[in-house]
Amino acid sequence: MMSKYKGKFAVGAIGIFLVLVAVGVSEFHFGIFKKTVFTYKVKHYLEQTYSEPMTIKRVSYLWDNIEPLSARVHPQGESNLEFSVYPRKEEISGFLDDYANILWLHQAKEELDKRLMSIESDFKNVLYLDFTCCTTSSPDDKLSEGKVPAYNEANLTFDVTFQLNRGLEPNDLEHMYHILNALKKQEQPAFGTLLFLLHPEDESYRIEYRIPSANLKDIHTAADLKAYNESRFPARELAAMIGANVLWDESSSQVVFTKGDRVLEFNHWGEEVLMNGTPIQNPLPLFPGDHGQVLVPVAVIEEAFQIEVSLIEPFIS
Repeated sequence: MMSKYKGKFAVGAIGIFLVLVAVGVSEFHFGIFKKTVFTYKVKHYLEQTYSEPMTIKRVSYLWDNIEPLSARVHPQGESNLEFSVYPRKEEISGFLDDYANILWLHQAKEELDKRLMSIESDFKNVLYLDFTCCTTSSPDDKLSEGKVPAYNEANLTFDVTFQLNRGLEPNDLEHMYHILNALKKQEQPAFGTLLFLLHPEDESYRIEYRIPSANLKDIHTAADLKAYNESRFPARELAAMIGANVLWDESSSQVVFTKGDRVLEFNHWGEEVLMNGTPIQNPLPLFPGDHGQVLVPVAVIEEAFQIEVSLIEPFIS
């Protein structure tokens, strides 16, 4: 009886295997046909859209994707400006690409690199840009006679992030200040938010200074940056640093710090924060960390317990 079922199972498995092979072979050939037709259409689209020659680097066909077909393209001689082209029925041309976005980010990055050239800091080598708000739209809305306007003609704002995979060092605040001082003197690119982020590998804590562009004019010294401290440490390590007790209730997402006669409650992942029962206005939220940790905003702890937490040596051995 057992050998009978084994035989049926083997036949079924072979049947499924053959079906998969057949589907794979047909999909392979079908994919080649699709890619060939798509390549031709993309080439025509690029010629009709842009007044500069473009090189199609590759065309991809992934049958299980929402957008199965896509092309990677770059202007001739400028492989660092690689962008994507997708089919899009909603567009008059039948296609959508992100060339303008890639070009604008590249132009803004070049301008920032030029402004920071004279500053001695490893922060300037880890500069990342993104748009403050949405810019994706039909290429026809951006082009003028087949040319994409320069980023400074498009009324764009950019968020800037300087990210290092290490902890805070003694001179870092001074370096941040010099960078901000250089950037606030220029009109372009326009900024939304500037973020300095230090996040060592294999560590949960995050050192963050987040500055809205409107506040750049208020920063006159490195010490002024402390008002924008959004750093977060694991709750237990932070409690040990300030000599407090801490309780973490996972079921209610509540963290409670107690030190002397002061009780600080973070409720609903920090959406509500109470100091001895009185709400704190505009609190910073908590973040989940690794290994079941919860990351608590240092600035709220400092304000609540009237204590300064060292960001340079955050952990007690």
